[in-house]
Parts: sequence; structure tokens; C-alpha cells
Amino acid sequence: MNNPLPNTGLPANIVLQATNLHRSFSDGAKSVKVLNGINLEVIAGETLTIVGASGSGKSSLLHILGLLDQPNQGSVSIMGQPQHNSTELSQCMVRNKYLGFVYQFHHLLADFDALENVAMPLLLAHNLPGDRTALLPIAAIKQQATDMLAKVGLSHRLTHKPSELSGGERQRVALARALVHQPAILLADEPTGNLDRANAEQIYSLIEELKTAMGLAVVLVTHDETLAKRGNRILQMRDGQWV
Repeated sequence: MNNPLPNTGLPANIVLQATNLHRSFSDGAKSVKVLNGINLEVIAGETLTIVGASGSGKSSLLHILGLLDQPNQGSVSIMGQPQHNSTELSQCMVRNKYLGFVYQFHHLLADFDALENVAMPLLLAHNLPGDRTALLPIAAIKQQATDMLAKVGLSHRLTHKPSELSGGERQRVALARALVHQPAILLADEPTGNLDRANAEQIYSLIEELKTAMGLAVVLVTHDETLAKRGNRILQMRDGQWV
């Protein structure tokens, strides 16, 4: 199960917090501002959906929340742990422990089968420093990945490579990989954007089912207003700000 919040003084149900986030990119001689003073709190167990037009800053925000990019100003705390002064290695360890990611495109490794792809986050943990006694042995990693694929309905596809799977199946594998290490927070960037309506509904329903079973918080960026309305909260972004 998810690890509890450390004793940091934050309310126990806040798993992700962003304060006054600013982000700009250089475009030749110009500076393009994509985030302009974003504040956000994400509560354990909720699905927060973020909507907005292309270029409004949604994906940039998700990358910063997931410690894949750094703000020019502001701070992010994950499970009560401030990240703005932490090292790259420390942030990598936080990502591996607390965060799961799923994107519009599955980003599966073509040379590995479904089981190997799903096991990858647990295998990567063996290359990080820390308490070695907490690491799962290889047999347990294989079993945990097998169980996770069963939860997304792919017990019969363990040895299939991405090229042998349908689009919906590939996205299910990507979802299983994002959740195999039992993170506290799932960050989803247009996870149904490359699927037809039927598969999109199945993926979203799976996310909600697994969220409830695992006690996850979900932050989901989407253009699909129908899916967005099924979350617990909707925030709309325009020009790097909440509307």
C-alpha cells in the first residue's frame, strides 16, 4: 500500500502541492511564459482533471509536478517532501517511489515483452541507492508485474511484445507499468488521446477502478471534456494560469 505522509505539518490528505510555479522557455530572442503563478493541492484518493487548449501549459505543469522539469520559480512538495532544493538523485528516488506516469503514447520498450516492460520500474529500483533490504527479489518482481497485468486484463499477453498488441492493449500495459510499484500519485497526460472512444472509456474506467483499489491520487490532463467531467475536480488552464 501507499506510504503515509512524513510528519511535516501538512494535512495528511495532501499528497502533492505546488506553490507559485512559473516556467518560461526561450524562443530565439524571446522568452515564452508557459506557467504563471500556478498553485495546486492534490488530495489522496481524488481524480483531478486539468483541461485547456493546446499550448495552455497543461503538459508543462505535469512535467514539473512529476519532477521531469524544473520551474524558474516556485516549489513542489510530494508526500510532504519539498523538492526545490533536492538533488537529481533524490528526485529520481522520489519519482520511483511515489509517482506513476502514463502518456498519450505508450512509450513501451519494443524489444521487451509486456511482462518485462511492466517489471521495469521495479528492476530500476535495484540501481538506486538506499535500503537494499527493501528491494524485491527478481522472482517477486516478476510475480508483482504478472499480478498487475492481470488487474488490467492482460494475463494472456504476458509474453507478447508491443508490436503484437493492439493500441488499447499497449496502453493497458503502460498503465500497469505506471502502477506496478504502487505509487501514491498517478500523473496521466492525455492517456486516452490516441485511442478510439471504446478503448478510451475502458482505459479511463481502469484508471478509476485501480485508483479506488490502490488509494491513488490521479492528476489527469485531457482534451476530452466527457472524461474530464467524470473526475472529482476539474481545473481549466489558459495562458499558464487557472481560469
